[in-house]
Amino acid sequence: MRKLQRNTTLALLLNVLALVCLFVGFPVISSIFSLLAFFLAMNEVSKYTSAYQFANVFAATVLMGLSLDLPNENLPFTTLALMLVFCTTLTRIIFFKTFSYTSYAWFEPLCFFLALTVWILSNLLFHHDWKGYAFPLPLFIFAGIFSWGIIKDKNQLLKSARGGYKVQIGRHADEFELPDQEGNLVKLSDFRNKRHVLLIFVRGDWCPGCHMMLRTYEKNNHKFKEKNILVMAIGPDPVGVNRGMVEKLGLDFRVLSDEGQRTAMNYGVQLKEYDNDFAEKYEEGIPLPASFLVDKNGIVRYVSRPDKVGEFLNPSLIFPIVEQLDSKQRSNMFANETEDVKQKNELTREELKNYEAILTTFKKELNNYRSIIDKANDAIIVIDIVDGKIHQSNPAAANLLGYNNEELESISLFDLHPTEYLDRSSKIVADVWEKGGLIYTDIPFVTRTKELIPVECSAKVAPFAGRPAIVIYARDIRERIRLQNEINEQRRVIDEKSQDIKDSIEYSKRIQRSILKERDKIRAYAQESFILFNPKDVVSGDFYWFESEEQNGEKLLKVAAVDCTGHGVPGAFMSLIGNSLLNNTLNNPVVINPAKALDFVDAELKKSLNKNAEDKPLRDGMDINLCYVDLKNRKLQYAGANNPLYVVRGNELIVLNADKQPITASTEHEVHPFTNQVFELQQNDSVYLFTDGYADQFGGPNGKKFMYKRFKETLLSLQNRSMAEQKTELFRIFQEWKGNLEQVDDVLVIGIRVT
Repeated sequence: MRKLQRNTTLALLLNVLALVCLFVGFPVISSIFSLLAFFLAMNEVSKYTSAYQFANVFAATVLMGLSLDLPNENLPFTTLALMLVFCTTLTRIIFFKTFSYTSYAWFEPLCFFLALTVWILSNLLFHHDWKGYAFPLPLFIFAGIFSWGIIKDKNQLLKSARGGYKVQIGRHADEFELPDQEGNLVKLSDFRNKRHVLLIFVRGDWCPGCHMMLRTYEKNNHKFKEKNILVMAIGPDPVGVNRGMVEKLGLDFRVLSDEGQRTAMNYGVQLKEYDNDFAEKYEEGIPLPASFLVDKNGIVRYVSRPDKVGEFLNPSLIFPIVEQLDSKQRSNMFANETEDVKQKNELTREELKNYEAILTTFKKELNNYRSIIDKANDAIIVIDIVDGKIHQSNPAAANLLGYNNEELESISLFDLHPTEYLDRSSKIVADVWEKGGLIYTDIPFVTRTKELIPVECSAKVAPFAGRPAIVIYARDIRERIRLQNEINEQRRVIDEKSQDIKDSIEYSKRIQRSILKERDKIRAYAQESFILFNPKDVVSGDFYWFESEEQNGEKLLKVAAVDCTGHGVPGAFMSLIGNSLLNNTLNNPVVINPAKALDFVDAELKKSLNKNAEDKPLRDGMDINLCYVDLKNRKLQYAGANNPLYVVRGNELIVLNADKQPITASTEHEVHPFTNQVFELQQNDSVYLFTDGYADQFGGPNGKKFMYKRFKETLLSLQNRSMAEQKTELFRIFQEWKGNLEQVDDVLVIGIRVT
């Protein structure tokens, strides 16, 4: 009875009732029963993760879909959508060995998107009334949250895994003393010289994937026992929780309780911060899934790759390492037995035959190693640690230096280095001995013909004939240096050309700046005003424009904020054209308001950029907001191409929306007259024109866009400051938000206050 899955069994009963209701003609009640069955079965997936749960969840989704499709005699689109929801929520758990924690993280979002698309199509194409939306909605919300959790889970695990583990192959595993599921204390040293130990770090009983992984190791436990390997899991749960998990999963190995996660920290597998609703009870974080194979001597022989978090799910990766351990064990046993035989001098003919076979195998392996060394491309030289005498070398060393192997083994390392490098040679030998290894490229080799050959050397300390020696692996890097010199020369040429381009762009900046009025001059027409202009590159695709002109006896301040296609040099060329066209609107009798001005600029741009019929048609253009402000009579006229205009009055921000069309050179674009808007201003109103660069900037703690909502809130918060102070504060906020990220676009904000 301890494995009775109550909620899932109740879900089975509800599925049966849903099926009965569907057949007798009560589809609404059937939908309610299947909805309850779905969440009851899903509730126990983290506890048992068995085919029993999977079948009930699948049945619940299919029954709900059929209860919505069949009464209306529709194609089973809703049923198909809900089957995709089932795939979204349970496929990773059902096939966990393939999907692991991080593999194919795109699967759930893709299934969810397909399910959502099919569901929406079903409701659009067929008549479902409110039931077609209401009943599947909780399943879609659940699947959407689950998909988002999978992506977040993957990113957090991989980010934390990049640093690797503290415990590495070839080093002693850290000692620990932890209670097992029965409360008995277990030390790693308890198994020293007795058994190999496979340690598996799991995230906790809340994790369905950990259940699948523990069952996988349970299925392979008999193979580990045959190899004298003890499997032990380590998790952050208390003893009681681990006892229940061992019982319900039927595990035949120990699960140790690392509540404070001291052991996880020592092994370098602790995630100190982990954003998962299921794992909130673990205040210290949770362990990163990982596995370590420790041999009888306490040396780590295998570590699952930290950049492949799901790798530890596959026990077959560990078996080759186990075979190597057994091979070494057999070798040691053979050496001991040989010594005993020598002492007793009582070898039987059969035993002698076995020893000769083993000896033949070792000789074959030795010849294989010798063949690998002899055919190596790099020169290999073994030298004495004391006097630098060459003990052994390979054919590649002889070919590189012009000696034969016998001649090489009659000289020392110092004979291979130029005389002026002798002090450096001695220091290299001392450093290698002190550090155990060293890579250096600053000492060339001298050949027999006195030619200097630049080499890259990797030196390591290793025993040779019972004495400490240094093994030097030397690689001829003449070709590398030649290529590097070619690259340096090419880089020099590129740098020169790059400087020429920079000089040209800098000169373009001076030209562009010369056509724009000085920003502070706008205050001659509106004392309380500012222009914040911060180009992304040296030259800008954004530009500001303002003029003062009398019209119908009234003095108007004409102001525009313009965002041309692109930024940098292409945008700058377009800005020159746009500025010229805006100047042409002045004193033009046809242009009587901002809308007419935009119509004029749009028409003239098409003419200017499409004069040559043989050229490919241009599609460049600009977004613009243009306003005429009568500060005396407090009246504003506005027209916009895509970019809106804001008016802040007290604590209220008023948006004057633009026409959703650009000013463009494209002749294929359908032309509509721009709309002229008239707005009555009041004293202390603030008018803002801007391009999209400020709101589109990425930054903040999560590297997200600033967004127009935050931009509006910022403008509202600055209303108690002067316009000059607003400009300073807007620039400070922008820089603080951007931080170390690159500026994504040109930034332009113009502010005018009605006094």
